[in-house]
Amino acid sequence: MMRFRPLSFLIACAALASSAVLVSHAQTPHAARGAIVAAGPNAAAAGQRGVVADGQGNVAAGARSGFTTANGSQGQRTARFTRSADGTASGERNTTMTNANTGVTFDGNTTYTKGSGVSRSASCTDAAGNTVTCGSSR
Repeated sequence: MMRFRPLSFLIACAALASSAVLVSHAQTPHAARGAIVAAGPNAAAAGQRGVVADGQGNVAAGARSGFTTANGSQGQRTARFTRSADGTASGERNTTMTNANTGVTFDGNTTYTKGSGVSRSASCTDAAGNTVTCGSSR
């Protein structure tokens, strides 16, 4: 079962913000990106990330990844962070996972807005699209 890790989200936002702050001081527009792919006999995962700054103090960063397990369960995660020259900042992380054995899909969303803090939501649906209690098999 997926557990929320709000501290890790805040640390990830802080890490992205730190990278973004450094990039934002560049005299010219800047962009950086990277990708990972990992595969084994029982599972696979892939992801990519990027940071872009316009040289005027506006920065955006994002990442996405996906995985498949040996039993066919799969999921994906996307994240983004933006900071404007005026000091406003926000971030979001979305996670979706589907259990191949039960057909239950978890959909979680965590958002951050500077000055407002962090909010979280989560829902689970069965294979027919009915809302179910997260962690249940039906």
